[in-house]
Amino acid sequence: MTTDAFAIVLPLRQTRVKYIADLGALAKTNPISAITFSITMFSYAGIPPLAGFCSKFYLFFAALGCGAYFLAPVGVVTSVIGRWAAGRLPRVSQFGGPKAVLRAPDT
Repeated sequence: MTTDAFAIVLPLRQTRVKYIADLGALAKTNPISAITFSITMFSYAGIPPLAGFCSKFYLFFAALGCGAYFLAPVGVVTSVIGRWAAGRLPRVSQFGGPKAVLRAPDT
């Protein structure tokens, strides 16, 4: 997932994307990259049936299996926080409009 995210973001970084708001035009300019980036971020967030969900599922049950009863709920809470953060990127890249270009007034 990390390799995929960097493989998408790094070429964009060299062209025009510097901030998260700049991803707004990605769905219109490069829809394949936008869909791939969204699937990667959903996997990071742990949305079923993607690989990120399976890894978090096994990690939490392993914590419960070895008796770390405090660690599993902490992991669930941090997973929910991470889901919000990782869910913002696909929303911006799919539904955000292109960032407005500000120009200096003509004199």
